[in-house]
Amino acid sequence: MDTPRSLEHARKSAKRLKKRAAAGDADAVARLRAEFGELPTPATHADCLHVVAREAGAPSWPRLKLAVETAALSREDRAIRLARAIANGAFPVVDRLLELDPDLPDAEFGLQLAFARSEAALATLARDPAAATRPIRDRPPLCCLAFSHLHKRDAKAPARQIALLDALLAGGAEIDRGMPAEPGSADMLSPLYGALGHAGNLALAEALLVRGANPNDNESLYHATELETLDGVRLLLAHNARIAGTNAFFRMLDHDSAEGVRLFLDHGADANEGLNTAHPHIHSAPVRMPLHHAILRGRSASIGALLLDHGADPAVPYDGRSPYALAMVCGNREMADLLHARGAATDLSDTERFLAMIMAGDAAGARRLLAERPGLRDGLTRFDLTRQTELAAFAESLPVLRLMAELGFDPNRKGESQAPPIQSAAWWGQAEIVEFYIGLGVDLESENMFGGTALGTAIHGSMNCPGRERGDYPRCVASLVEAGARILPDRGHMEMGSEEVTAYLEERLEPG
Repeated sequence: MDTPRSLEHARKSAKRLKKRAAAGDADAVARLRAEFGELPTPATHADCLHVVAREAGAPSWPRLKLAVETAALSREDRAIRLARAIANGAFPVVDRLLELDPDLPDAEFGLQLAFARSEAALATLARDPAAATRPIRDRPPLCCLAFSHLHKRDAKAPARQIALLDALLAGGAEIDRGMPAEPGSADMLSPLYGALGHAGNLALAEALLVRGANPNDNESLYHATELETLDGVRLLLAHNARIAGTNAFFRMLDHDSAEGVRLFLDHGADANEGLNTAHPHIHSAPVRMPLHHAILRGRSASIGALLLDHGADPAVPYDGRSPYALAMVCGNREMADLLHARGAATDLSDTERFLAMIMAGDAAGARRLLAERPGLRDGLTRFDLTRQTELAAFAESLPVLRLMAELGFDPNRKGESQAPPIQSAAWWGQAEIVEFYIGLGVDLESENMFGGTALGTAIHGSMNCPGRERGDYPRCVASLVEAGARILPDRGHMEMGSEEVTAYLEERLEPG
């Protein structure tokens, strides 16, 4: 790669290319056509950044930007960045750093472990036995090993990792000693969580469990439900992971997996054990039962039947509402029909009938009932008023959200995680819903409990949302920026998005 002198030099080259192409300069036009085939009309700054990157030998502008930035780092800083990249599975960053310095994984003990460099790591331990227990930037050596995503690139890595695990344990490493969840945090993440819940390394996780790792670390079972298969859940349950008193079963119910729900129930999950959903920084909330949670998450009747067959009580209310009424106001007719068939109470208040009509798309019925009973708004609960945030995650909810807005529901009302509806839509890449809320004039700079705005949420979602392949993040981001949302580099907006999203943001920050 012919790396440019600096990013500023590359950006200026792109600006000159854009200006010359707009003036019809033959050489500029030829450079653009060589890359795009047909001349973009008009050529954007992002187009020109892409051409400059390709001419430098990089596949894209973000990759060129990464190359220039990493080339300027000291070796110590490269080592820190490499450790972070392999722990997060950021393989483009890993590849670039190794291209610059193939021996970088041998630079420190933590990297030797993260890259399973057995010979180098064992030599370090032979020379310095205390290295087995000495933290590396707040990470115990065992966490450097366990949190690595190396196995996703190297199928033979787990065997070496297990051998290194044994060497660390022989040197005095504590198998459950974790690392801070955030710098300075008292919350600790165990090596088992790192291997299983974070990296999805089942072989290393099993080795940890066989050697005595505690399966009840408050994280591993919960996050095992998020893996592509149920093998991680099975592994933990086989090693006596505790379900009672945790939120792992509720996390399983977040997924439409009857097999997973049955697995939990077969291992003792209590269909009548509630979860207090209050968050200390948000609001108080009622105790939620598994049946309530399944209804709220739109789970199928087959999952509802499993819960009922395992003793779930169809009469226990949630927030003053029967399970049947809850299903109706959530638009979960499958669950409502199941509960009706099982003999559950089916009475609905006027407010519940009103909400059920909205969810069914019965605009005329909802308006008529509201006209007849204007006081029924007084019966709306906090859940009802914040429901838009959950609905905005789904493209098919747009007609319902339109109707809710027409009927006076506040489009800025914050729901789960203190996020307004537009942020939920932005996270899931639901461009039409984002644009709908922009059209309503919602507050684009409103922050959720993590300090994120709608734009920041869309950018972050483009790389981190579990359903990102179904979202239109470039359109979400462009619509938000065009509507006046601020690009905030100091909040990570230029670092946490997909390549296409980052290229667009570069264009908007460099409008020359």
